[in-house]
Amino acid sequence: MAEGPLSARVQREQEAFNEGLQRDGYMRVFAHTSSLFLKRRDQIVRNELEYTQGKNVLELGSISWKAWIDDNNIEPANLHCINISQEEINHGKREALFSKVKPHFHLMDAHGLEFEDNFFDLVYGCAILHHLDYNRALDEICRVLKPGGRILFAEPLGINPVGKLVRMMTPFARTDDEKPLMFKELVELGKRFDTCHYYEELFSVPLGVVSGFLFEKPDNWLTRLAFNLDLFLIRVIPPLRYLFRHVLVVGTRK
Repeated sequence: MAEGPLSARVQREQEAFNEGLQRDGYMRVFAHTSSLFLKRRDQIVRNELEYTQGKNVLELGSISWKAWIDDNNIEPANLHCINISQEEINHGKREALFSKVKPHFHLMDAHGLEFEDNFFDLVYGCAILHHLDYNRALDEICRVLKPGGRILFAEPLGINPVGKLVRMMTPFARTDDEKPLMFKELVELGKRFDTCHYYEELFSVPLGVVSGFLFEKPDNWLTRLAFNLDLFLIRVIPPLRYLFRHVLVVGTRK
């Protein structure tokens, strides 16, 4: 574990996840906003993870391996999943009882990974980097990745002012120390990795909320309109991508 102020931060995160965040109502409101982008993300994730067949893989966190690895029939040589929350580790172990993939679960701090240098072919995670001391976590990821090793992370963006307002109004749905990625975090990624970014959800957010009131199923004409509008905006006005809600980052260690 890290020393000083960072260890206090890690302890706060640990306590928050052991107790559980109050996200059910928040997730219901936004249930229709991401459905089509999640389908696109699933396809990208599936394609990227084919690389890891028979290789050494590390998940920062312990909750995404089921959907990303097991459900996609990926069979790494070794899959290690770390988390600072024992409750999250226990949940992962329960899920592993019914899966063909058998991860190795570790109660471990991502700021001080207890693995050898150049050990992993891929390090991945879903909504985890923004909970960490960002630069320190990236340094650790680089250390344990083999030369040419890959990363795959889905993270929230914090640049959109409306998104900032929503986060301010829903403190119960997040931890005190989490910080969505801003411009400087994207720059730090580019210093360490050759990256490709897939941006998710702009008009899909407000129109998705409206869809939740009008339609039972998230795949409908309104969410499809929003999805296609978002993809169109990325093509014709690229700077707007920074106002999107999430980003999926694929990268290779330099």
